[in-house]
Amino acid sequence: MPEDAGKKKFIKDFLQQVKEGEGFIEDIWIERVVRPPGSDGEGSTALSLSMRSISNITQLLEDDLRYTFDEGYFAFRFVAAAFGSGKTSLLTYLHELTKTQRNYRSLSLVVRFSLSDVSIMGGDHNFGIKLYCCILAHTFWELLHNQNLSESVKEVAKRVLSDLLERSRVAELESAKDFEIQFYPKFNKYLVDSGVNFESFFFSVISKIAALEPAFTFVYLIDELDHLQEYQNYILDTRSLFKALIKRVRQKFNSKVNLLIYLVGTTDNVKGFIAGDIILESIVDRAVINLHKGYSNELEMIRAKIDERIQGAYQGYKNFAKAWEEIKNIRLNPTNNLRKFCQDYASSVLEVHERYFNEAPEQVFEGNARELVEAQCRTKWASYLSKSAYTLSAVSTTTVLSGHAFDCYVELLHNATTVARAFGEAKNYELLSGHLQTFEKWLSDVNFKPDANPPDLAFMIAPSCPSLLHRKLELKNIQFIESKKVSPIPTPASTATPTPTPTSDSTSTAININKADKDRLIVAFKGTGVKQTTIDKLINLRQRKSYIQLKSLASDLKFTDAVKKKLQEKLNKGEICF
Repeated sequence: MPEDAGKKKFIKDFLQQVKEGEGFIEDIWIERVVRPPGSDGEGSTALSLSMRSISNITQLLEDDLRYTFDEGYFAFRFVAAAFGSGKTSLLTYLHELTKTQRNYRSLSLVVRFSLSDVSIMGGDHNFGIKLYCCILAHTFWELLHNQNLSESVKEVAKRVLSDLLERSRVAELESAKDFEIQFYPKFNKYLVDSGVNFESFFFSVISKIAALEPAFTFVYLIDELDHLQEYQNYILDTRSLFKALIKRVRQKFNSKVNLLIYLVGTTDNVKGFIAGDIILESIVDRAVINLHKGYSNELEMIRAKIDERIQGAYQGYKNFAKAWEEIKNIRLNPTNNLRKFCQDYASSVLEVHERYFNEAPEQVFEGNARELVEAQCRTKWASYLSKSAYTLSAVSTTTVLSGHAFDCYVELLHNATTVARAFGEAKNYELLSGHLQTFEKWLSDVNFKPDANPPDLAFMIAPSCPSLLHRKLELKNIQFIESKKVSPIPTPASTATPTPTPTSDSTSTAININKADKDRLIVAFKGTGVKQTTIDKLINLRQRKSYIQLKSLASDLKFTDAVKKKLQEKLNKGEICF
């Protein structure tokens, strides 16, 4: 039987991942507010290194990347948070951001490791030597083996090593296939035996690569500062290493070097690490990102990401209303951190899912997928279709190719012969990373050729797509098509009857909150008490998400009950819509 994406357990897999509550979970990433330290209000705290204005975590991280990758300045950060508050997720998210920029991928290396990895390294050298060996080993492994880097960069790396080590040893390191067993131990031994000054060698590598590629950037994401707390000498060695490194960058390079370092630990340990040296404390005063354990509105945003996907996948089944009532009655513990909330809430939702939807396939897409795909194909293949020899086949649905049932399929024909194909998949809810993984495999199995002439095309259709996933789709030559299917959320019998949420199709005069420009939004919010600064924030948020109901909009913009009441009245009158 063909593999049908609608019958795959995407929702169950998604809930299982959230239930684990470990690491970066891309599908529930939310924009966490960032405010300056000491300011009033909710939000994590941090300062921009570039002095530009930032208001959320993504803006902060992208600003650091721009500051280093594009402008060529040194960026050093501490990330401090309580256990389970998202500090390791932030590291992973930053890494993902570097991977979704084409020029960043080919002109950078990203090294990620934990300080616990360093402590178990063999030998009787002090921790500072072991740490520099670890940094340099990862650096040269990437320079020699990263397939995204140019051959010219690799040649520079080999020459730098050849100036230090015997050619036979360089060849041995270059031919290594495994980092931990074949490369890491030998590299460390050879490096220590050479007697080189590690700090000088590190900056020599950076300088020689920069001489070839001035924009080449070195990124180091280092976790588990907390592991050092049991070993005071480890703390002293690590503090000394980074203090010397920061001072050298400032004094010798005037901070003009493409180097970014993040060092992550729990709040108390980061504070203690910095406060233990008055000089270090004075030079990293703007460098700390303090993550909050999770405000109630942040938990509600994560909850909405889970609930709206359940709704999109299963609404319409006869037992959906009962299941939805149970989900809405799940109580949140406001004292939970992000990890504990995800574990508890996803576990509760998964229980409901297994009780009502364990054997149920997801609802088929309730939109005009065929028309959307056909319109895009006519646009993308317009230069061919303008010629009489080219025609477009009828757009078919549920087409089985290489054992996979694609939701949409169309062919570009030249004198009745297929010369290019288009594939489409559609979902009733915000896309999941699992959808891309599955669709990408299917495309590989049908020998998808996006670079051919004419090119094959691929589309994913859904009400919304997270910004990071959207970037990944583009890198895979898959176009996202936004197509909303908005339905009233069923309300339990014990509560008031809901007022249907107007959509852009329900009225021709309503101002669409997701699409209107600033002037129209000012008109839309007139009389509600919403300020222009809030409207600016909404315009910024719309770049990464779309709204389908007032609740999530009010949560993101922190509307008062009075504002929400006035906006609900405007919704009811058809003055605004989503």
